[in-house]
Amino acid sequence: MRGRPIACCVLAAVSASVWWSGVGLAYAAVESPPAAATVLVDLPLKGGDDDRLRGRIERAAKRLQDAATADRRPVLVLEFRRVDEDAADTPFERALAVARFLVDDDLAGVRTIAFLPDSLSGHATLLALACEELALAPDAEFGAATAGDDPSRGVEPGVLALYQQIAASRRAAPPAVVTAMVDRSVALLRVETDEGVRLITETELEGLDNAVAIGDREVLTPAGTLATFTGREARAEGIAQYQTATRAALARALGLPSGTLMEDRSLAEDWRPVMIDIAGPVSSRSVRRFQTLLADEIAPGGANWVGLRIDSDGGDVGAGVRLARTLAELEESEVRTVAYVPRRAAGVAALVALACDQLVMQSGAELVGEDSAQPPAAQPAAAPPVADQPMDDLPEAEEDDADAAEAPNQPVRDPDARPLGAAAPEAAASDERARIDANVAAIRASLADAVGRPWSVLASTIDPSIELRRYTQRESGERRLMSKTEVDQLADRDQWQTGEVVSAAGEPLSLTTTDAVRLGTAWREVEQFDELSTLYGFAASPRTAKPNWALELVEALASPGLAALLLVIGVVGLYIELSTPGLGLGGFIASVAFLLFFWSKFLDGTADWLEVLLFVAGVVFLLLEVVVLPGFGVFGLGGGLMVIAALVLAGQTFLVPKTPAQLDELRDSLGSVAGAAVACLVGGMVLRQYLPHSPFFRRAMLMPPEKADRIEQDRRESLADYAHLVGQQGVATVDLLPGGRAEIAGELVDVIAQGDLIERGDPIEVVSARGARVVVRRVSG
Repeated sequence: MRGRPIACCVLAAVSASVWWSGVGLAYAAVESPPAAATVLVDLPLKGGDDDRLRGRIERAAKRLQDAATADRRPVLVLEFRRVDEDAADTPFERALAVARFLVDDDLAGVRTIAFLPDSLSGHATLLALACEELALAPDAEFGAATAGDDPSRGVEPGVLALYQQIAASRRAAPPAVVTAMVDRSVALLRVETDEGVRLITETELEGLDNAVAIGDREVLTPAGTLATFTGREARAEGIAQYQTATRAALARALGLPSGTLMEDRSLAEDWRPVMIDIAGPVSSRSVRRFQTLLADEIAPGGANWVGLRIDSDGGDVGAGVRLARTLAELEESEVRTVAYVPRRAAGVAALVALACDQLVMQSGAELVGEDSAQPPAAQPAAAPPVADQPMDDLPEAEEDDADAAEAPNQPVRDPDARPLGAAAPEAAASDERARIDANVAAIRASLADAVGRPWSVLASTIDPSIELRRYTQRESGERRLMSKTEVDQLADRDQWQTGEVVSAAGEPLSLTTTDAVRLGTAWREVEQFDELSTLYGFAASPRTAKPNWALELVEALASPGLAALLLVIGVVGLYIELSTPGLGLGGFIASVAFLLFFWSKFLDGTADWLEVLLFVAGVVFLLLEVVVLPGFGVFGLGGGLMVIAALVLAGQTFLVPKTPAQLDELRDSLGSVAGAAVACLVGGMVLRQYLPHSPFFRRAMLMPPEKADRIEQDRRESLADYAHLVGQQGVATVDLLPGGRAEIAGELVDVIAQGDLIERGDPIEVVSARGARVVVRRVSG
């Protein structure tokens, strides 16, 4: 008796384990995505296009069958697109050759799906009918197979028979629909029978009246018109299995990870891969560096496969959004972008990873959202002062606080006083919320559609207040990660059924590699980096892009330390030039230093023509103040401020800082300018003492006369007497402004004009002479 309970427990445990194992296997079978690929069908087919298309389909099918698992058939999507609108329609013979290849037994192990994001007509429809399933965009039209043929000649019986044969082998569309697409003399009807709704021709209806009971009937396509269906109509009539407009939506409808249905360009040409590392904090400088490397690598004839090795804990959200937008704007048909996360991508780095065409994560890696402060709405509101409300109206917790405030030996709170420092956190939280909302709005407006992912998934990387759930479309079975807000914005929001919570509101997004692949966020999981080469068929591991010497020079010159040094050299060069007029060495050094400063900032992306114009205008105003317009210092003060503003703005990409990263950038820029100013003051004091005694500059500088020479000059000037020239006349040899020289009685004399200024060559007369001071006036006539 004692052993019976134990035996029962053991039996129950074994049964439970077997049941759980079965559930786990079934769950794994459902969740394990099949291998998939996309082949583009460029229309119209001409020349040898049909042979090349068959070759690409054959190579793709072989790869899929080699990578297929035993439980699910691989998926091959044929995406139809018209690349030449002016060319003639695809010839029937070329379409038939490819269609026969699609229904061949060699492709029986592959599930073929025709994807029509745009309208399709002509004999290319035969290729779509040769696929097992059909996916159309809602507004795309499908049908009118013989629209390009001469209607007066009718339809050859052999052509119609081949259409029926191809369609029947795949059961893609009812025979009556195929007939109405090919033969315009046939009317297509929808009739209700006691066996259900059927699509038949008028000829079939005549033979059907005696077999089944006929109810309501509707003419879908009258005689004289070729049958065409929009995506919505084809889905409603059961002709199309999926109604999707993008590859990403089709992948979700098929239960495939995002990025699975990418075109495999290696089927038509070899990959030219390159890796670019994104490590450490994401900043404006690192984004500019990446953009420069990317532009160099994808230049014409360059890489067509760019891998981003991301290992970062986040950084500046604004810079990360700019980088994500750069990746999203790349044409998928020209460059494939693949994010590889070996360890961790957090915050805005996770956003960058999701902006790539495909995401590959190493086992044990994680995708983590921004762990910022809670938004103000999620935080408890500050209680109003006790004296502002009657005691009866206060909640219970606030009544306790009021009692405590009135207790003896306790400080009484001033009703009008705010807690010290309370306003600062509230303002900071408000600014943080506004910054997050602005970035989320940018993601929704310009990034989500380009990336092809729900905006909620992208925004959850930087906004922890977004709750992500896994929703399922009841009709199509499509699964998406979305927020309740995004679901409410969908036209078919009533068809989406809520599921598991992936990321709760107020908690940062956190996905392991296994979860990311299971939820369709990541495309593949690899054990190590070398498996990337196997996934994409690379002959060797892709190389890693490194900056060239020009980029390294620009980054070095744009660094705060060297930028400050260039400013010091420029100011010192100007000082030397002003101290040694006519030499030109100081001016040349200053020009080169300022050119290098603005050139490096310009290429580094922090300076533009605004900073250059401000600097030049500021220097011009300073020169005007010193040389031309000495006065109250308006031009000097304004010019100095313009120069300082130009130097500060040249080190940053914004006018007013709004984020912590921008505050750090502003600090570095101000530090460079301030350090350069201090160094210039010290350098000016040293040069002032050194230059007058330097053997080289002493001969070039305008040195004041020695003390003995000044004494002798003063003595000679005191002995000079020009009293004998009073009343004498002469001619001004230079413009007297008012001082100058004049020729009087055969000798050159330094004179001063009285009254109006005297021009060169005017006759003059000596009015007075006192020592060496000779005053003259113009002689009229």
